[in-house]
Amino acid sequence: MPRRAMLRYAVPVVATGVLVAGLFVAPPAAPAFTPELRLDFPDGHHASRPSLRATPLAASAGTALATPTDNEVIEEYCVRCHNERRLLGNMSLEEYDAANAPANGELTEKMIRKLRAGLMPPPGNSRPDDETMLALVESLEGQMDRAAAASPNPGRRTFQRLNRAEYGASIRDLLDLEIDAGAYLPLDTRSANFDNIADAQLLSATLTDGYLRAAAEISRLAIGDPHVTPSESTYRVSRWDSQSERVEGAPYGTRGGVSVLHNFPADGYYEFRVSFHHETTGALVGNGRNALHTREGEPELLEISIDGEPAEVLEVNRWMHASDPDGLNIRSGRVFVRAGPRQVSAAFIRRFEGPMQDLISPHDWSLASTSIAGSYGFTVLPHLRDLAIGGPYDPQGVSETPSRAAVFSCRPGPEADEAGARACAREIVTRLGSRAYRRPLSEENVAGLMGLYEAGAGEE
Repeated sequence: MPRRAMLRYAVPVVATGVLVAGLFVAPPAAPAFTPELRLDFPDGHHASRPSLRATPLAASAGTALATPTDNEVIEEYCVRCHNERRLLGNMSLEEYDAANAPANGELTEKMIRKLRAGLMPPPGNSRPDDETMLALVESLEGQMDRAAAASPNPGRRTFQRLNRAEYGASIRDLLDLEIDAGAYLPLDTRSANFDNIADAQLLSATLTDGYLRAAAEISRLAIGDPHVTPSESTYRVSRWDSQSERVEGAPYGTRGGVSVLHNFPADGYYEFRVSFHHETTGALVGNGRNALHTREGEPELLEISIDGEPAEVLEVNRWMHASDPDGLNIRSGRVFVRAGPRQVSAAFIRRFEGPMQDLISPHDWSLASTSIAGSYGFTVLPHLRDLAIGGPYDPQGVSETPSRAAVFSCRPGPEADEAGARACAREIVTRLGSRAYRRPLSEENVAGLMGLYEAGAGEE
């Protein structure tokens, strides 16, 4: 098989693996671990911790441990309050051994914080001199740091998966492709009405299967598939959306309807189907009775546009009925569209400018009730229910798209051998994988993804 074709068919398999692996939020690979049990002191803590007092004490930071011993200092200045009888601060130092500070790490850290802040001994009580105090603190700190270095324990990284919003944003950043994550994944678990609480987003076998299906479909959509079979996507119009004004994204000079960003998977012919709201009797809403926006005998026109360019204008039959064989649906002819994301609009052509009567419905609520659609007011306007896009029919390849440009950072020439195609695939895999994993890939990571490439190339 030609090497360019091998790359074309194998990369979607690799992209699927990258999307699935990138689903899990993993911390970036860290350099050699520097053990540190305290969360409030960064590396180089001796230089950054506050001094015990605003005195020239810092000059003595490098002095050797002073006498008396640490235990004697604690016994003289601390145990008088922190003992089993008085138990001030809910702590006792009677059994505390300063020579083995890591044995009671939590208490030692508490002592270090208080001593470093100059809070202990409290004002009014006898205190050791500054050099003795600094020696005690540095002795305790040194023991804790050495214990941490000997047995590092950074804690446990809890499992975390991406929720739907995060998944959609990741796909956009990784593949330059806008998707509706809700079309691929189930609702996220909510905790206190928040769906971004990591420990509430558990991963079940069913949810894992959903992520696998999403990764497979999205990778094919990003790269394009010249052999894709026809399918239909439906975009519904909310009953609460106004149909009297231009909607965002639709061409100027139109009103109502819907405008969506649709990803066309391949170059080919597509059909557009629109359906309308009807009255309780089954008649079209806004069929011309008492209407002010059209002349007698003039039909309502609905324009299908792609990226702002008219593709087809449909005539709305005012006498259509829900009981008709096609119901309240109108289909366009087949229109050739190239692959990639396109702004598709289905909107009514505006016949006049100016306000309309508003006798029975709130402002901008243009479909207050289908049961009063024959009355004066906003409800006399035809209302779009949904837009369906079907295809491609007779696919004719895949044009260059933003997502393909984001994936294919290199392309082997027609005469490239297997080694050249593999080198290009490795470059693509390494770049996408690093962005998906949010860290540089190890050789083991690259080998795993290249295994997917080899499997995909071997299928053709």
